[in-house]
Amino acid sequence: MQVKLGMPEVLVIFSLLMFSQSFSFSIIAFCLGVFSRVGSYLVEYGQELKKAEAINQTAEEFSSALTGLFSANKD
Repeated sequence: MQVKLGMPEVLVIFSLLMFSQSFSFSIIAFCLGVFSRVGSYLVEYGQELKKAEAINQTAEEFSSALTGLFSANKD
């Protein structure tokens, strides 16, 4: 597990520190932190899916090339 300390985490910590000063500002900072981390996770997940799809497509092309190479197609 990789521990990250980016802007979303800083916003959540900031909301904890601001809770006693301004409740509404604290809630806004917390929501921004959570939503931005969810968005970041979705972007990373999408990149992983594209990478896996490219690997699968390459494997399929390789297997079809090998099949065509070794098949005895005599016309």
